[in-house]
Amino acid sequence: MVNTRNVTSKSSYNIKLAEDTKALEEVVVIGYGSARKKDVTGALTRVNVTEKETIPNVNPVQALRGSVAGVRVIDTGMAGADGTIQVRGTTSITASNDPLIVLDGVPFSGGRLSDINTNDIETIDVLKDASSTAIYGSRGANGVIMITTKRGKTSKPQLNYNGYVGFSDFANMPKLMSGEQYQQLRKDAEVYMNQELPFQTIEEENIAAGRTINPWDVIKQDAPMTEHELSISGKGEKMTYYLSGSFTSQKSPLVGDQFKRLSVRANFDLHVTDWLEIGTNSSFATKDYSGAEANWGDAARLSPYSSIRYDDGTLRKLPYGDGMVSNPLWNVEMKDNKEISYGIFNNNFMIIKLPLKGLTYQMNLSNNLRFKDINNYTPAYNRDGSSWLGSGSKEHQFTHDLIFENIVKYTNTFAEKHNVDVTLMYGYEYSSANKSKLSSNNIFNDALGFNGLGIGENHTVSTTAGKSAAVSSMARVGYRFADKYMVNLTVRRDGYSAFGSDRKYGTFPSVGLGWALSQEQFMKNISWLDFLKLRLSWGQNGNRGISSYESLSTMDLARYVFGDGGNTSVGLYPTSMANPLLGWETSQSYNLGLDFTLFNNRLSGNIDLYSTKTTDLLLEVSIPSMTGYDKYLTNIGETQNRGIEVTLNSENINTKDFSWSTSLNFSANANKILHLSGEDLDGDGKEDDDIGKSRFIGYSMGSNYNYVFDGIWQEGDDFSIDKSAKPGDIKFKDISGNGSIGPEDRMVLHNNRPKFTMSMNNMFRYRDFTLSFLLDLRCGGYAANNWINPGTEYYNRCNQLDLPYWTPENPLNDRPSVGYSNPRGYGFYEKLTYLRLQDVSLAYSLPKSLIQKLTLNNVKVYVSGKNLATWTGWHGWDPEHASGGRASQNGPLIKSWVLGLQISL
Repeated sequence: MVNTRNVTSKSSYNIKLAEDTKALEEVVVIGYGSARKKDVTGALTRVNVTEKETIPNVNPVQALRGSVAGVRVIDTGMAGADGTIQVRGTTSITASNDPLIVLDGVPFSGGRLSDINTNDIETIDVLKDASSTAIYGSRGANGVIMITTKRGKTSKPQLNYNGYVGFSDFANMPKLMSGEQYQQLRKDAEVYMNQELPFQTIEEENIAAGRTINPWDVIKQDAPMTEHELSISGKGEKMTYYLSGSFTSQKSPLVGDQFKRLSVRANFDLHVTDWLEIGTNSSFATKDYSGAEANWGDAARLSPYSSIRYDDGTLRKLPYGDGMVSNPLWNVEMKDNKEISYGIFNNNFMIIKLPLKGLTYQMNLSNNLRFKDINNYTPAYNRDGSSWLGSGSKEHQFTHDLIFENIVKYTNTFAEKHNVDVTLMYGYEYSSANKSKLSSNNIFNDALGFNGLGIGENHTVSTTAGKSAAVSSMARVGYRFADKYMVNLTVRRDGYSAFGSDRKYGTFPSVGLGWALSQEQFMKNISWLDFLKLRLSWGQNGNRGISSYESLSTMDLARYVFGDGGNTSVGLYPTSMANPLLGWETSQSYNLGLDFTLFNNRLSGNIDLYSTKTTDLLLEVSIPSMTGYDKYLTNIGETQNRGIEVTLNSENINTKDFSWSTSLNFSANANKILHLSGEDLDGDGKEDDDIGKSRFIGYSMGSNYNYVFDGIWQEGDDFSIDKSAKPGDIKFKDISGNGSIGPEDRMVLHNNRPKFTMSMNNMFRYRDFTLSFLLDLRCGGYAANNWINPGTEYYNRCNQLDLPYWTPENPLNDRPSVGYSNPRGYGFYEKLTYLRLQDVSLAYSLPKSLIQKLTLNNVKVYVSGKNLATWTGWHGWDPEHASGGRASQNGPLIKSWVLGLQISL
């Protein structure tokens, strides 16, 4: 609706343009172009980057957590580290499941998202179904993350500052037993084992002196964090520009873990003539991860009566006096580590408007250069019965990715109802990498550290190098009639050098259909319906996530000394078998989607159902050792992913002084292995599972295969089915029914994948105050947590979680006795369900009447936090990081608080 007002003799008017908040008119990035959201036929979600501006996201990966249905992000918890991203589950067993990152229209090959300053990002669009990702062919099988950085928007130069200071802490510190509890634990173990378990000498001395330690205090440090970013942008008649620089510094609570980043960005668009535009999107980032982190796994095993240091303050290598447990601070204080990387990303483009209306040619030339230096030095040591001279190494890595693309686009509208959009592309990619490492030991003088390798002995030199190339051609045709019917057809053909000589090329088609039902005449009278669109898509994608020479027979070297004091000879030997038929892993996907807007734009969202079958898996299979090899990479096996995704956005209240909006994401994914090797070696008429690698046909990847827990053996029980057991041991079910417990009683119990995930973000605005908080829920999934086993092999010299255990006086039926040796390797599984208060932000914008006097556009002060609370039944650092194995190695997640300031003028 257009508001009008008659012009009178009044000399001036104050006119304010209201923002059009209709999300359907929003232009989203779809790959080699853009489109109105209402015209998209694929499954695409845009992340609300504006809502993330006051959240301390050091890495753009963190901005995706809980923001997109079907996208799972696992934050490592380490300072500045890149997390992992999964889009619609995992399709491949051994090849890569990472999504493709596209930065400013060009694949960010090999790059790390931690290179990108989050404040430089204008939009993040996630492409999820095959119809939208097939345009990237072999690169899009695992989804595509489209990142667009900022451009100048206003004719007046705009200067922006965003900075914060804050601190971090462990999100959760598992509670260990106190000194008294630990002594009782040892007494109970002696009763169960029927043998004496003496304390170590150091423990006895500390017990006598009444000295105890808290292992978490040992590995904890002050953890400040700060970021400062300054940018200037503008838009003239012939040029737009955006320049920024930022500095980030973060320490995690884990001693020795730190991250620093310095980044700069320059984006320029220059309209040379009416028909020629040239530009560049360039960035440089240097990241410093120097320093060795404390080992929280060793800290978890510390007795409360161990000693970290001698009385003179010198660090002990062995806190117990023997080699069972290492000092968690050993590498922190004894190892000099310098790890610095440099990344240069540059994309230059040229756009030419050709004489035919709507026809353009675009050329992209992208260079991505990465350098990394890793230097280590361990000084001489002589104590604790150990003695050695210094040793060190220097490593240099260099990678180069080059992308050259030619793109022709044609867009036009005929007879006001027929819209045609055609895109053609031909591209070439080249990637090279090399690494060299020097090392020596017996360095008699520590003064030069890793710069003194030349004065050492036993010098070693190792070098590696590799390269790969790919060519691609693509065609996409989009047709839209009367804004009601939409068709998108895409086909892409890729060739990749890493595949076998007979299967280097693959062709990947897709089709997307859209029907805007709300535009039909029979839907016009539904007053509460604003927009309704049905989408249906099908497509194929390839996965090329293997290393450069996987299809070739590779060699390695071995050194051998002939006789005492003889010369060292170097020989080469083959390590893998060539496979000239190694080819594309292919995923075929279907997607049915529904987009809607209701109640005068008060409620909007989408629902997607999808099914993906991946065939010709890039899978390592075992082969007879008589061939000279034990494994072989080939195309074999199938997996399936099916799921549902729901996104809802609502404007609950919207008045002049107060508003409340909510966004909710829900997703559920079911994964299944359909086929593996195809062999039936046991002759039971069914394809064999791969038990050794926990791969089971008909079950999900990440399955837990073990005995079935049936309680704890109690005094007076009948031990006939397990004669080796005794009271306090775990009781297992006799699944086979043969009257005894053996390997035949194992079965698939569950898997480590969630049944569903859900997140909800609420935003409240009262006048100049804004409050937002994000809740993230994961439901289901199990992982092994051996940390809750009171019978771990270190029970006689290692602390335990403060949890009850079986004793004759306390005959529990869910946890065994301390000292239980777990002879059958039971996993002690726990559920991975959690509810997390992930992001909280409170911001205050200074009144316009005040800041305009200072000639400022905006001033905002905010306080925000991340990972502030987690509710879970998991005993350990964090359920999000649990992936089996010793649970003390899975974490720690960090929580943070910051106080920030944004200024715009």
